[in-house]
Amino acid sequence: MENTQQREKKYNEKKWKKIMDTTQNNYANMLKRLTRKKKLSNFVLIYYSIFLIINTLTGKYFSSYFNPIFSEYFGIILSVVMLAYSIINSNANYEVRIVNIESALNKLKTIKRQLCEENLQDCIDRYNKITDSTERREDVDFYITIKHFCKEYEINLLTKKHKKEFFDSKNKSREDYNDQEEAVKNYLSEINVVFEQGKIFFGYLWPIILFVIPVLIFVLCVITSSKVGFVKLV
Repeated sequence: MENTQQREKKYNEKKWKKIMDTTQNNYANMLKRLTRKKKLSNFVLIYYSIFLIINTLTGKYFSSYFNPIFSEYFGIILSVVMLAYSIINSNANYEVRIVNIESALNKLKTIKRQLCEENLQDCIDRYNKITDSTERREDVDFYITIKHFCKEYEINLLTKKHKKEFFDSKNKSREDYNDQEEAVKNYLSEINVVFEQGKIFFGYLWPIILFVIPVLIFVLCVITSSKVGFVKLV
């Protein structure tokens, strides 16, 4: 009986609101990630398709100034890469996943507005239905959520401690103050901070790499041409 009462006290309206806040942030990060991947995939398909056309025509009509052997070689490679990329992009089904997460996010916001002690169980049941029918977040989504909480609560991500002691409208008691630190510690124990930060960095670097590759190929074909470059290939 005592354990049941403690559990009910722990998972009250306030506790569930924090849980829903975390889930809402995760869904928002998922939505941003999938939208970014969708835009990048569409850009890559269009950008590389245009490059393949330019690469082929330039190698055909300006063979003296553009290495036709390299042009054909890299054109075949990029065509295969494009085919694989388009299949992966199609199987990723970004459009449907984005719509599903947007729907789940809107429903979750509605539940949070209606959440109170009187209808707590009903809101919990509706919340569980949403999470059960929505794809699971990735660790990088959760990591961004933790970073958001650290910024909001002024907690150092590395030391997992508050940067300073403060008690204002957001932190009305020492209990809330300590709970914030404890929550961040528990969250960070679930993920590898260095690895997830590396994924974020690579996520910003990858589009740059994809953009530069065709430019480098074009330059290489020019400098290795018979009239412009240093190497003459027959």
